[in-house]
Amino acid sequence: PISSPLLESPMPATPSRRYLPLPWLVLVVGVALQAMFLQTVLSDRTLASQWFSTSTWSEVAGALGGMVDDESGEVRREVRYPALAGFLAVVSLVLLVSGSMVAGHRTGRGVRVEVSDWALRGWAWWLLPGAWELVRVAGVLAGSAWLEELAIRTVSLVGAMSLAGWLSAWLATAWPVGGRSLEATVSPGRRTWVMALAAVAVYTVCATAINWARYNNLLIPHGDSAMYEEHLWNTWHGKGFRSYLDDGRLFLGEHPQVAHLFLSPLYWIWPSHRMLELCESAALAAGALAVLRLTKRETRSDVLALFLAMAYLLAFPLHFLDIAIDGKTFRPISLGVPLLLWGIERWESGRVKTAALLLLLALAAKEDFCLVIAPLGACWAWRASRAAGGPDRLRRAWGIGIAAGGVGWLLLVLLVVIPAFRGDVPHYAQYFGELGGTPAAILGTSIQRPGLVLAKWSSPRTAFYALALLLPVGMLPLARAGRLAVAAPVFAMLCLLEFSTGDSPGQPVVPFHHFHAPLLPILYWAAAGGLGRLVDRNPASASRGGWFVLSAAAACGLFFSAGPLGLAFWDSGSDHHGATLLKTSRRAELFAEVESLVPVTARVFSTDFVHPRFTHHARSYDYSKYHRHSDAELTEPVAGQDYYIVIDVQHPYSTVQSVDDVLELKQDDGSWEVLRLVTDDSGTLYYIVLHRRPAS
Repeated sequence: PISSPLLESPMPATPSRRYLPLPWLVLVVGVALQAMFLQTVLSDRTLASQWFSTSTWSEVAGALGGMVDDESGEVRREVRYPALAGFLAVVSLVLLVSGSMVAGHRTGRGVRVEVSDWALRGWAWWLLPGAWELVRVAGVLAGSAWLEELAIRTVSLVGAMSLAGWLSAWLATAWPVGGRSLEATVSPGRRTWVMALAAVAVYTVCATAINWARYNNLLIPHGDSAMYEEHLWNTWHGKGFRSYLDDGRLFLGEHPQVAHLFLSPLYWIWPSHRMLELCESAALAAGALAVLRLTKRETRSDVLALFLAMAYLLAFPLHFLDIAIDGKTFRPISLGVPLLLWGIERWESGRVKTAALLLLLALAAKEDFCLVIAPLGACWAWRASRAAGGPDRLRRAWGIGIAAGGVGWLLLVLLVVIPAFRGDVPHYAQYFGELGGTPAAILGTSIQRPGLVLAKWSSPRTAFYALALLLPVGMLPLARAGRLAVAAPVFAMLCLLEFSTGDSPGQPVVPFHHFHAPLLPILYWAAAGGLGRLVDRNPASASRGGWFVLSAAAACGLFFSAGPLGLAFWDSGSDHHGATLLKTSRRAELFAEVESLVPVTARVFSTDFVHPRFTHHARSYDYSKYHRHSDAELTEPVAGQDYYIVIDVQHPYSTVQSVDDVLELKQDDGSWEVLRLVTDDSGTLYYIVLHRRPAS
């Protein structure tokens, strides 16, 4: 059974405190500032687009007296402040009274005391948007681009923090938990395990359903997603560990990333990209069980352990490892997250050799994990040398070995492995912009122009990135700064990335892709320690911390998650609208006709989003504007091979709108023929299928 007892009820408030006007002043000012904040967001296209699609924004603004043009997205009339403030005031009073009745019944302190307490501690969080407004206005008046950008980037985080603090203030009073149990065990109870496993199962089902729906509707690109499934297919069919997207070279020239080969036994049973998506979602969810054990060891509280484990599953940075903002649903780097989490848990449990093995396996997920494993080993070695009963020489030796191994493997990958298989420097060196395009150039620029590096580390983007990672974990890692410092090297590196995708200032690349994967295990290890510190301080702090981390993860998900937790999933105008994703699209229905035309013995050139469906053919080549070595076969075919071109006219980035746009037909040398034009009942063109005529 869950073993954390309820806290003792606080002493009743004194009459002088109970009737002070301060709580009501906080309530009134909080409502006023929250209304001002929402008016600003709903009256600004850049800000509102972070929360709603244009159509939903128009509906919300219209209900509050504003007007937004559905087509242009221009604001015709601002949301009326009195209407918004009045609406918030009514909602606040209803929630304050009803919530206080529940809390008063549970604590026995009475409704009036609970009203005063929640108004003061809860609505004080609604003052936070007022601070955001001050920053925004100061930026405009001072002409500070830095402050203006910071305000734009953090608008959703401010809304989430305000909501999380307000909700957790009530929950911590109505359902106080905390304190170390009297039991000495560090293992969660059976009931806690059942609840955690249920949460893991729910996450896995939801994430897998969304990923499979995207696959079924041809919304998954081949590059950086389905190409990993092609690696497995080609490996076990005698073609080598490669994807022909990489000009046919072995993938080790991109990354020495082989973690997905661990899934081969399952892939032999079900050779499908959907199997990899299922395994990734289940693996990421399994990390919650490691968080559960880590937190129980730190707090001796089943409830707090369960809270942090559930917060892990609700955290939007985890969701974007499962499905990136650009629709890519599988990357082996995600498999490293549970491996590293369980490696840390095993080390804390005294299983040093098992921990080292798990860390070694995490390195197979991507070399990026070196940047946390090396400082993690150093941290463990330092802790072992300062052990209370005298230096633990064995653990210190293992820690030093782990640190040295992490550094050594990173250098080997960057200087030897990738150049040997690629014939060039790592491709991701180009993501560092003006710092340089090679590891040596990046290092040299950093030494010669430290001001440039400092400018990137102090940018609004970096501030957003730090808050976006810390807030879903309730800011708890800050309470264990030593553990959090382990993540400093990889965080510093990620802040220098300039992976250009044309995103607006409010939507930075990270943590909406996959680069932050090595950070998550360290954040939750530090968060578990942070909760432990709160328990040591006093039970009330632990109760508030536990509820805040759970509320913060959910509130951040409301604004950022693409799953059922997020606004976007329920927004009919969003690209992530659940009902639209889970329904088979007309484009997907018509693709069945295309598949029947192309034999598996053929070599197929196909556009990105249908490319994953041809990876089991004789060869699966990319048909795009990017130059590949395989493009030579478009004009110089291999004798005896059958060639097809499949063009998806309706995919998100299609540059071909009709047969007249097809380059091979423009050249008109008679080599290619139109095998089929696939249209719907209205005559809208969906697919163009070309076949190469046999040589005469």
